[in-house]
Amino acid sequence: MGTPPNRGIRSLHLSTRLLHPCATLLVLLSLTSPHSIFAQDGSASLQGVVEDVSGARIAGASITVLDPARGFRTEAVSDALGQFVFAMLSPGRYDMSASAPGMTTKTRPGVELYVGGVAVVQVRLALAGVTETVTVREQPEAVETQVGDVSQVIPQQAIQGLPLNGRRFTDLALLTPGVTQDPRGLTSDSNGDLSFGGTRGFQNSFLVDGADNNNSFFAQARGRYRAPYQFSNEVIKEFRVSSNAYSAELGKAGGAVFNVVTKSGTNDWHGSAFYYLRDRIFDAQQSYVTSQPDDRQQQFGGTIGGPIRKDRLFFYAGFDQHLLTMPSVMQFANGASSVVVTPRTTTTPTSNW
Repeated sequence: MGTPPNRGIRSLHLSTRLLHPCATLLVLLSLTSPHSIFAQDGSASLQGVVEDVSGARIAGASITVLDPARGFRTEAVSDALGQFVFAMLSPGRYDMSASAPGMTTKTRPGVELYVGGVAVVQVRLALAGVTETVTVREQPEAVETQVGDVSQVIPQQAIQGLPLNGRRFTDLALLTPGVTQDPRGLTSDSNGDLSFGGTRGFQNSFLVDGADNNNSFFAQARGRYRAPYQFSNEVIKEFRVSSNAYSAELGKAGGAVFNVVTKSGTNDWHGSAFYYLRDRIFDAQQSYVTSQPDDRQQQFGGTIGGPIRKDRLFFYAGFDQHLLTMPSVMQFANGASSVVVTPRTTTTPTSNW
């Protein structure tokens, strides 16, 4: 997998005493309300216009947005031009309804909002005769008409379904145009850095739930390979990669901006568990060695989330650990080879609250 054999050793040497105050803080942060206070760059927005069947704008229409998973509900009234805006919404799936005096009520379930995005909907209401409700199940087109940045969203389905060697979710950014692995990552311990448009990997910026997640000393995201904490794939809901012309609230990057949103608890109990194994018994023997090196990697963990108080308070926790034994094979100029045995190591457990 190209993983430096001493990566886990460096992580192991870090004092675990530092994890206790961090864990206490993370537990407090886990007690979130259904409408979390996201920074602008970690949220999404919904806007649109209310019209009648002839295309005339309807002022004073009532629009309601509901998050059925967490019981969050908010309302707005269309202005004189029939327009409405819901800003600072948590990314997710919402049900929307619109009504006006003398008009039918129209509902649109399952409106998907992505991190850093703006969803635009057009609602047309008909004159009401007998009491009537119209439900529209067609999804609005995900066309960004309000922002000019060059970006792409990696949704939860891709994070869960696509294979990742090493389970590093940022590698999925290689699916976006103009992205390659930073050349310095091929010959150093900083492997995993990505180059956007020819810039160096340390010029990227990472945001998690709207908060800065950069390690300025090593010019990487926190927890890349030199710090004891990083995010597991299991706790990532989605992320947006903005590579050019992004707005000022992102900023602070000469390369790309990774805008990451983590999962949260809901009114329903949910969780997951996983175990991945890579062992020498499944590998072919290398042609220039006389024995099979003891190469073994294990990644395991799980998540759990649910309500503390329905529609009010939730929690979500995740755990991810990587155990590895990765020997180095040395080949000499005379054709001889030698296996350099490394001790069984373990990376620092990953947790997200």
